[in-house]
Amino acid sequence: MVDVVDRVDVAFRGEGSGVAELTWGQQSMLLTMDRERSWLPMGGHQPVAPGTTVADVLDELRYSLERYQSFRTRLRAGTLQEVHAEGMLTVEVYETVDPLGLAAEVEHGYRIAAPDLAADWPLRAAIVCRDGRPERLVAIMPHLVTDAIGAGVMVAEASARVATPVTGPQPLELAEWQRSPSGVRQSAAAVRHWERHLPSVTVLPPGRTPEPVRYPKARFTSPAMAGALPLVAARTGVDPATILSTAFMMAVGRVAGTDQVAVRHLVGNRFRSGLAEVVTPLAQLGLCVADVSVPFDEALGRVARASLAAHKHAYYDPMRLAEVLAGADTDVTRTVCYNDRRMQRASTVEATTADGVLEWVGASSGPTEPLFLHIDDEPGALVLTVDVDTAFLSRAGAEAIARTMESVIVAG
Repeated sequence: MVDVVDRVDVAFRGEGSGVAELTWGQQSMLLTMDRERSWLPMGGHQPVAPGTTVADVLDELRYSLERYQSFRTRLRAGTLQEVHAEGMLTVEVYETVDPLGLAAEVEHGYRIAAPDLAADWPLRAAIVCRDGRPERLVAIMPHLVTDAIGAGVMVAEASARVATPVTGPQPLELAEWQRSPSGVRQSAAAVRHWERHLPSVTVLPPGRTPEPVRYPKARFTSPAMAGALPLVAARTGVDPATILSTAFMMAVGRVAGTDQVAVRHLVGNRFRSGLAEVVTPLAQLGLCVADVSVPFDEALGRVARASLAAHKHAYYDPMRLAEVLAGADTDVTRTVCYNDRRMQRASTVEATTADGVLEWVGASSGPTEPLFLHIDDEPGALVLTVDVDTAFLSRAGAEAIARTMESVIVAG
């Protein structure tokens, strides 16, 4: 399939350099990578616009390397990062008669080979050509570079070749603020929130014999939830995000047999001043605890208040929180996790009573949370991606949570 492979060095020089502590978002991501035994690659391959040359693609890569400090960052011992002002990225250039197939093959190779984050640049890139014309760009990086929203900012700015300075603090400036008195106060308040709620947290009990595939993954597609959600929002005056998180907490409570439900919400933290367009990981887990053994409308109010507190206190020094959690009687890592990552916040889908369809679609590559539920939207449906550790919850239990969540919203 491959006729020619070339390697081109892309020299870059950007603003900002130095050594600093990792930011809280970077530290949280590094802890997740260690826990899940994965370098959490993100990215993929995408088409190259007709008429684009290899030099054009290399220039686009250079733009991102020079504009964003996170692309020029290497790890140092402990929790330190070093941002380099300049360097050289080697990009592979392929020639083939099957660009799509080869791009997928190259992407797979990049994903399975973990980089040396202390010695390598975090970005891996390849250009796949046919008859000398670029057709696919492969770009893979660890989640340590940024989160999904930051990646969207980076792609949009690179496509438009934005020339104005970056919006908001780059990682070195962000790390400096987090060590300041204001940053220390923010972290301390967040840690106190976790300490205050730990005694009331009910966790999933371990002790189940794991199923042959211990970490299966399911996809639950529900047109009914997408159709019912705006109707419930109109009736109750409650925003869809709160409706979904309430339904999830009620479903967990029913399946786990507990009134008081603790959920770790993945919070983007981009609502904070100046952080909306930062290209670095900011998301951290916030602790949401509520008694949901009440009628749905009452539960909505309880979860709204608990979610507000969880989001307010989801920005903290993860090493300090880890110290607190290590000395606690409750193992909060045995609670479920939740991530509402919908892009469309409003729905025009017509209501339907058709049951959602659940498919088991493979397995996580390594250890995961007891249950991690992600919500996405697609035309005509809401999609729940469910990762489960069957040492804590069976496949049947995970499916019951997804279906109960759907039934709560449809009945609401």
